Amino acid sequence: MIDKELSPEKAIDRAQFLCARQERCSDDIRKKLVQWKVSASNIDLIIKKLATDGFINDERYALMFARDKSKFNKWGPLKISYALKAKHFSEETIKKVLVEIAPSMDQSNLLDILTKKAKSVKSKSPYDLKVKLIRFGLSRGFEYEQVNKAVAIIFKGDL
Repeated sequence: MIDKELSPEKAIDRAQFLCARQERCSDDIRKKLVQWKVSASNIDLIIKKLATDGFINDERYALMFARDKSKFNKWGPLKISYALKAKHFSEETIKKVLVEIAPSMDQSNLLDILTKKAKSVKSKSPYDLKVKLIRFGLSRGFEYEQVNKAVAIIFKGDL
């Protein structure tokens, strides 16, 4: 069976259905439209229509994405920023979103995940544990200075 191009009307209906069920950004919808074999000339028109009808709002999506990743996945600002860049958000939007997420929440998230990680990590020495915690904190998208402070706090309390 040969896959044929989806008509713009059907594509809009499908995209509206997807957007009504779950918040989506224009990049997500663009990928879906390409997958549905919608012609390139119609993709931008469909995305503009969805945006004007309120189905897509990239700023709203970015803010919700950042809050969810920070709160539930305990991601730091760097990892959130990279994920938003991968979804083709502008630097301006990313900065605006990261300002709205409370930096104090980042520090508490970091202390929480590092404390839990410290209890579960096997290490040969305190130095080895520090290195592993720092590496883990960095992989979660936090800045080195933040991670270093949090590890120092943990080691002052001696777990």
